Amino acid sequence: MNGMSSPRQLTNELILLNELVPLQAQRIIELGCGNARLSRDLLRQHAANMANPAERLEFVEAGAQAIPAPDASFDLAIMLKSLHHVPLERMDEAMAEIERVLKPGGYWYVSEPVYAGDLNELVRVFNDE
Repeated sequence: MNGMSSPRQLTNELILLNELVPLQAQRIIELGCGNARLSRDLLRQHAANMANPAERLEFVEAGAQAIPAPDASFDLAIMLKSLHHVPLERMDEAMAEIERVLKPGGYWYVSEPVYAGDLNELVRVFNDE
């Protein structure tokens, strides 16, 4: 080899998120959360001493382009395979809203699916986004 290491593969995005962003005592919004799998996992990991961590979750139905929260409300915004669902003509609004609800110095974590290669053709049979 030429001294370069192989790319690291992760099977759990929570590991990467924990490495990139300080998560302790953060107020987090997950946009396009579905069943909020990532937020639930984060809460379980960081709320071991809480009687019922799930009661810390609040679900609100709204689009990313109109987030019903005050300015500078969150330390971290997460979009886990949901940004591509924002209509292109509303993308600027969504970006401005995310910036508005994040505290100064806050983080925005976006993870999108990669639709390329042979596996994509197989997945397309049952999940044609």
